[in-house]
Amino acid sequence: MQRRLNSISLRDLNFYTIVFILFFTVIFSSLVIYDEYREFAKISNDSSFNMHIAEGQLHGLKGRLIKVMVEIATLALILFGFIIGISKILNSMIARDMERFMKFFESAHEKTELIQPDELYFNEFKRMSGYANEMAQTIQEQKESLQTLNAGLEERVRFKTQALQIKNDALEEEQKFSRGLLESHKQFIRYAIHETHTPLSVIMANIELFSMNEGRNRYLAKIEAAVKNIFSIYDDLSYLVKKDQIEYPKKAIDLDEYVEKRLEFFDEVAHFSNLSFNYLRPEFPAWIQFNETKLQRVIDNNLTNAIKYTKNGEEIRVGVECDTQGCRFWVESRSQKIHDPQKIFEAYYRERKKTDGFGLGLSLVKSICDEDGVEITTLSDSELTRFEYHFKKGNLENTPS
Repeated sequence: MQRRLNSISLRDLNFYTIVFILFFTVIFSSLVIYDEYREFAKISNDSSFNMHIAEGQLHGLKGRLIKVMVEIATLALILFGFIIGISKILNSMIARDMERFMKFFESAHEKTELIQPDELYFNEFKRMSGYANEMAQTIQEQKESLQTLNAGLEERVRFKTQALQIKNDALEEEQKFSRGLLESHKQFIRYAIHETHTPLSVIMANIELFSMNEGRNRYLAKIEAAVKNIFSIYDDLSYLVKKDQIEYPKKAIDLDEYVEKRLEFFDEVAHFSNLSFNYLRPEFPAWIQFNETKLQRVIDNNLTNAIKYTKNGEEIRVGVECDTQGCRFWVESRSQKIHDPQKIFEAYYRERKKTDGFGLGLSLVKSICDEDGVEITTLSDSELTRFEYHFKKGNLENTPS
């Protein structure tokens, strides 16, 4: 019932009003007519009265009763029509005022057309129109202010966008130029590395020929040690240039034998620096699945670093150990303490600036170990520095029995 009343319209209200008035008029007329008829029936049924009254007079009473009933019915109809007319007029006036408000609110989102109070009939609606007009004017002012603000924002955004586009174009040109420089730089390094290999090989071949014919001497040993250092740097640069362009397949490698060969290669370099190698060989076979080029970079960089930083006259201990899980390659020696063991693996970082090199070796080693799942352990104190690399066993196909 409450929901029905909340959704009632003026048309429904007008209809219910008419039904109520009609019902009330019919009830009122019926009651009046019933009272008249009851009085007539009482008189006509009175036997004492009937004895003294003539038949003509009784007929006159009936006629009077009918006349009164018609008059009452007519009066009720006139009253009903009068009330209906007044109700219609009032409802039309209210509906007209309400229609004006409805049109006002319907058009408010497109344009502001104020309500004229003189066009309304009722003072209450005139007061409501004042509030509605004030609200509409406020909304219109805010709308105009917002449009002005939006226009200003659009202009600022357009200006900023143009400026940003100009900067982006300039940045793109700079990036193209930088990429060109970088590509030229890489190309230069490729050519330089390619052209360096031949003279280095010629130098090494002539050193060996001279040693065979004339014997070794301290000057020749210095030359050989320096050339081997250059070869190590050459191999690092060659790997850095090619690592993103070619694949490095893995194969079964005897880590014990491979480390021993690299120690032989750098033995002259260590001897020239007044150092010596002490190699601790594994008790069990030390086969791993790894790429030979990458493995050489890991071992060579650790050996050359040990030669650079080990104290004069000391021994560089190198070892390989194996178990069922994998193999470990480690290098340790007496050197100055490493203050930041993690930072030394960053590119171009060197704790001792006076030491030769670019600071790329351990960074290159770290990238290789990350790619192939090799775990690195670093220990350093005032007495000893140790680098340890844990190689997993992997699937060792084509491994000699």
